[in-house]
Amino acid sequence: MIKNRPATARPFALSGWSLQRKLVLAFWLVSVIPTMIAAELAATTLSQIFDSNVRIWLQESTQIVEDEITEIRRDNARAAQLFLRYTRPPTDRLSSKHDKLTTDIADSMGIDVVALVRNSDHKVVFSTAADDIVRQISTESKALLQTLQVGGIPTGTVVSTFETDQDGVDYKLLIATYLDSSFLTSVADVHSLDLRLYLAKADDFSEIFSTQRFEDHPAAVPEKIEQTLRSTKQPIEQFTNRYSGIYRPILNESGELQGVIFSGLLRHTSLVGLVNQSNLFILIFLLSSAASLAVGWIVSQRLTKPLRGLSKGVQAVIAGDYRQRLAVTGGDELAELSSTFNHMSERLGELQHLESQLRRRDRLHALGEVAMGLAHEIRNPLGIIKTATQLLHRRADLPETDKRHLEYVVSEVSRINDLITDFLDFAKPSAPMRSTQAARPLVDDLVGFCAPELASHNIDVHIDDQAPGAPLHVDARQLKQAGLNLIVNAIDAMPDGGRLTVAISSESPYTVISISDTGQGIEPDMLERIFTPFVTTKASGTGLGLAKVFSIMEGHDGRIECVSEKDAGTTFTLYIPANGEDFDEGSDDT
Repeated sequence: MIKNRPATARPFALSGWSLQRKLVLAFWLVSVIPTMIAAELAATTLSQIFDSNVRIWLQESTQIVEDEITEIRRDNARAAQLFLRYTRPPTDRLSSKHDKLTTDIADSMGIDVVALVRNSDHKVVFSTAADDIVRQISTESKALLQTLQVGGIPTGTVVSTFETDQDGVDYKLLIATYLDSSFLTSVADVHSLDLRLYLAKADDFSEIFSTQRFEDHPAAVPEKIEQTLRSTKQPIEQFTNRYSGIYRPILNESGELQGVIFSGLLRHTSLVGLVNQSNLFILIFLLSSAASLAVGWIVSQRLTKPLRGLSKGVQAVIAGDYRQRLAVTGGDELAELSSTFNHMSERLGELQHLESQLRRRDRLHALGEVAMGLAHEIRNPLGIIKTATQLLHRRADLPETDKRHLEYVVSEVSRINDLITDFLDFAKPSAPMRSTQAARPLVDDLVGFCAPELASHNIDVHIDDQAPGAPLHVDARQLKQAGLNLIVNAIDAMPDGGRLTVAISSESPYTVISISDTGQGIEPDMLERIFTPFVTTKASGTGLGLAKVFSIMEGHDGRIECVSEKDAGTTFTLYIPANGEDFDEGSDDT
């Protein structure tokens, strides 16, 4: 027999997701395809723009090298004008002075070699450098860039040759400047740039200068690149997954290839490796998705916030709290829904209040019927019992103990009769005989009547009249009865003494009388039932006092409210019509 396995919750089941999460997911799914298309277009455009900028940068860096070589040639030509004036073969007395002057000028201008070579026998008649270096220099005019061994190190050299004659003898003036470590200091600090200079050596073009030493650094120009440069005499670009570079030819005046300048970037060691189409697509897509999710979350928050408030409001109404209200913002359907809920809560609250009044009236009506029947059936035998007991009590031959027992019987019969009278008075109250009169005198009479009892319980009384001369449209006898019940309750709530405050204020169309004590307070679960008949917190109470006060206020078209906190006191507030004009029509309807 196969047992049914309990169903396990799936972690990605959409049915368990909140509405906000579903809206965010839906928003992202709707926007993901346009986001991918936009990311692809943006990545392609940005990649092309970046590659174009890299190409321009590499071209400009090779142009810097060529411009530096051109500038050296110009400096050599300017210096040659001075050297041709002062450089002489060592035949006259002034030759030593001229030699020193030439050497000083060359040092000041950064020129490394100045030599005078006789054409007939290629003899070096003057030189600022060692003879072994001068003998390496080719005197051909087309040899613009040459590689010399200086101290055993291959050194690139810019060579300028000028024809001159001295005393009828033809000479060549050689001016050479080394391309050493001080060359191109402006670009040597750019660590991501691999800038090289290749010059002719033997059968190929070998490197004689480089700003960097990256991995897979070629020591010579590839043969295929060299052949292309010789034939096209134009720069050649090389853009691969590993390397971005450009080869630029250096040509002499005859158009022959003298050297090659290379400028390149290794993609995995520079920003070029990161800025490619794939990486740009991923980055743009992630950023766009994050923005889409953020917008979706904001929109869903805006949509679901009123719904969450509505859900809480419905739960509160189900629990019986009809005072729940929702904030209404804007003029859309959600605002209309919130407004409708508020109207519904208000109407349900009114219906609940009306229902509670109807239930209370039904209970009071049934109580009145029962009380009247019981009073009729109980009072007659009670009267007979009381009369018979009083007759027996008058007999002189009874012992004192029997007379005392008969007195107890008469007393208890009288107490039962008074209790029945209270029931009848509550069940079928008399209509109030109202008249308009000042509130303060009625309060003073009530407090004065209770003063001895209050003093005996160490209770201080304070009257706070905030509306002098405020009127009341009331039955004075019934209002005193209501006030007396409230003061008696306050005395019972302060067995160890305290303070009783009776306040008078005006709140149109009512005059408000508040009775506050500093007693034990009322439990929260009792506050909603204190005006219900037979509900009491006293051990010997009947539970009719506050119900009677409620009935009196209802008969006067007023109301009573209670605010209490445990161990902090209680305040009963009576809202009594100030005059009869505002309530005449309502009274007729009621």
